[in-house]
Amino acid sequence: MERWLKGVKRVATTSPNDAECSKAVRAENIAITDPEDDATTSSSAVSKTKKRKYDESYISFGFVDSNGSPLCMLCSKLLPNSSMAPAKLRRHLETVHPVSKDKNKEFFVRKKD
Repeated sequence: MERWLKGVKRVATTSPNDAECSKAVRAENIAITDPEDDATTSSSAVSKTKKRKYDESYISFGFVDSNGSPLCMLCSKLLPNSSMAPAKLRRHLETVHPVSKDKNKEFFVRKKD
């Protein structure tokens, strides 16, 4: 707020008693907080990320399962679990391996074996 009030100087009008009162109010606010509220907010933050599981249809993009993460069969790159969405796997295939983007599922099945 001070950046909008550039021409006006602020005058401090607090007394020592006011400072002690504000410290007491802050201490009360800290004591009043409910520990259950903190637990619910931290658990909801953890549940926001979606852990995807490998689906057999991902082999049509050239990926196999490797301990819960997708592994590209063409470049042997291990992608994070967050990249296991079909659109992201397709994007990897089209950008990194443009020659293989038109290959069918049987090609990748033979390459896997």
